[in-house]
Amino acid sequence: MFKILIDTCVWLDLAKDPRQVPLLAVIEELVKAGTVTLIVPRLVVDEFRRNRERIARESAKSLSVHFRLVKEAVGKVGGDKKKMQVVLSHLEDVGHKIPIVGGVAAAALDRIEKLLSASPIIDPSEGVMLYAAQRAIEKKAPFHRDKNSMADAILIETYAECLHDKAASRIRFAFVTHNKNDFSLENGNQKIPHPDLASLFSRIKSLYFINLPCANYQIVS
Repeated sequence: MFKILIDTCVWLDLAKDPRQVPLLAVIEELVKAGTVTLIVPRLVVDEFRRNRERIARESAKSLSVHFRLVKEAVGKVGGDKKKMQVVLSHLEDVGHKIPIVGGVAAAALDRIEKLLSASPIIDPSEGVMLYAAQRAIEKKAPFHRDKNSMADAILIETYAECLHDKAASRIRFAFVTHNKNDFSLENGNQKIPHPDLASLFSRIKSLYFINLPCANYQIVS
């Protein structure tokens, strides 16, 4: 069995890209089968809910802008008027379907929220807050960059607390993030965690991933 902490940015990127929606179905099935349990910090839930409307809106808007630019470009090319009309007619039909495509993002966001809400939501413990603050004082990752990384520190310390729980001795863990700048090795292979975080990860017990497909493959293989 795996316990997995999936960073908010991964959930939001998954919802934004229709091509990634099948990955969501894989996670749903793994959770349903009991192969995977999600580690859901309160922070992830709050960030997800704060950004979900923006993601749904931007998904539809970006498609609208893209097809408008394509139509304008086709209109400027010139050529056989009859063929051009056929092309523009097809593009018009696609344009009318944009709200449906945007609805795919909204549906994915609903499914993600259902997954998050069905899992136990973890509030940061006093220990997590203290260790996160200590990282800030010592300028350790994710505080190695010139930014406020308290949220990221709380995230990784919540993961660490779950990993070190005595009841988790027979459980494998995984941390999945797209935030390579804060969590990954600098100026090197970004699939490797930053040296300040390396002690939390190993080849068997605790795995580090910067994309969901690799995490899913490792879990089911």
